[in-house]
Amino acid sequence: METIIAATDFSDEARHAAERAAIITEEQRAHLSLLHVMSSSALDDVRKFFRTPTDVAAKLIDDAGRMLREVAAAISLKTGVMGSTDVKTGQTQAEILSATESADLLVLGAHGENSLHDLILGTTAEHLLSKCKRPVLVAKCPPKARYQRVLVPVDFSPYSASALTMARRIAPNARMTILHVFNVPFEGRLRIVGASEEDIRQYREEDQRAAEKKIWELIRESHADSELVSYTVEGGDPSPVILAKAEKLLSDLIVIGKHGQSWIEDLFLGSTTHHVLARSECDVLVVQERV
Repeated sequence: METIIAATDFSDEARHAAERAAIITEEQRAHLSLLHVMSSSALDDVRKFFRTPTDVAAKLIDDAGRMLREVAAAISLKTGVMGSTDVKTGQTQAEILSATESADLLVLGAHGENSLHDLILGTTAEHLLSKCKRPVLVAKCPPKARYQRVLVPVDFSPYSASALTMARRIAPNARMTILHVFNVPFEGRLRIVGASEEDIRQYREEDQRAAEKKIWELIRESHADSELVSYTVEGGDPSPVILAKAEKLLSDLIVIGKHGQSWIEDLFLGSTTHHVLARSECDVLVVQERV
C-alpha cells in the first residue's frame, strides 16, 4: 500500500480508527492522510445565523485544522507515524470518496455520533461502503498491536480471492483462518420426500470435500504462507457461524467481501456482510472489488 486515509469526526472511536490506520501505515511503509470534512451546508447555516463582522465559519474551519493537527501529533507519539492532515469543506460523502480515489485503504471508526447500526442504516458510512471502490476498514476496538488473528470467510465468489489477498496484505504476519460455511439445499424437504440420513450425510460430505479443494486452490493462487494459514468448513447459517468462529478464535480482524448488486439490496436482504459488520466485536475489513 502507498496511501491510507483515516476519516475522522474527532470522536473517540474515530481516534482509535486513526491509530489503527497509523499502525497499518507503519507496517506497510505507506503514507497516512488524516481527513476531516466539514459540511458546507452546515457552515452556510452558521454564516446566516451569526451575522457579525467576524467570519465564524472560517474560525470553525481553522479550529478543525488545529484539532486535526493535535490528533496527528498524538498518534505520532503513540506509533511514530506522522500523518498529513487535510480539512475539506463540502458534502461529506462526496469529499471522502474523492479523496479515496488515489488511496489504497479507507479507515473509519465504527461509531461516530450514531451507533454503527444507525450509520449502516442510512448515513455517511452506509453510502461510503456502498460506493467506495477501495477496501474499507471499520475499526471497532482501540488498537493494541498489529493484527494477530485474522478470519477470512469465503464463498468462492470473485470477492473471495480479493478478500484473501487483502488479508495477507494488511496483516502479513498474522495467523489466518479461512472459513467456508455451507448448508445442504432443501435439507428439511429432502427428509420429507424420503431422503435417508445417510444420503444427506454423504451429500454434506461431498460438499465439504469440494469446498476444501477450492480453499486449497485459493491458498495456492494467493501464494499464502501455509504455515500461517489454516481453514475450516462448517455447516449452518453464515452470519452466526462467522461471528461465533471469530469469537472462538479471538480474531482481531474479519476480512469479508461485499456481496450483492447494491448495498441497499444487501441491507434489506439481511446480507452476511451487513450482519457481520453490525454484530462483530472485532474490526471488519470490507473488500469491494478485485485487488
